[in-house]
Amino acid sequence: MDTLHDDLRRLIPAHDQRKLIVRWSPGHQGIPGHEAADEQAKLAAGGDNLEARLLPRSLKKINGTVITLPTSKSALKQQFHHKIKKEAIAVMTKSPRYPLLRKIDSTAPSKHFSLLVAD
Repeated sequence: MDTLHDDLRRLIPAHDQRKLIVRWSPGHQGIPGHEAADEQAKLAAGGDNLEARLLPRSLKKINGTVITLPTSKSALKQQFHHKIKKEAIAVMTKSPRYPLLRKIDSTAPSKHFSLLVAD
């Protein structure tokens, strides 16, 4: 956000009364052009931007290469939870009790099963 503010200060004169409002929109449904913008944002965040020449100077190094944006804490957390869940499923399916468990609860391993046996 600091980089965005710095760029805006350079672009918009101090006496200009226009304001930029950034809003969060849940689900992004019904917003024209959102999907295309979302794809470009993902490419840019991953450092894979074919249109690097169009980026503002603040997002490029002196030699013109693109600065990789910091990783999202939320994305890292989601990735971590997904990995843990996959590992738990792998451990569960190797258990000698797994075939019997599947007869009782065909959705196992699941949160539902965890809640059933929590007590």
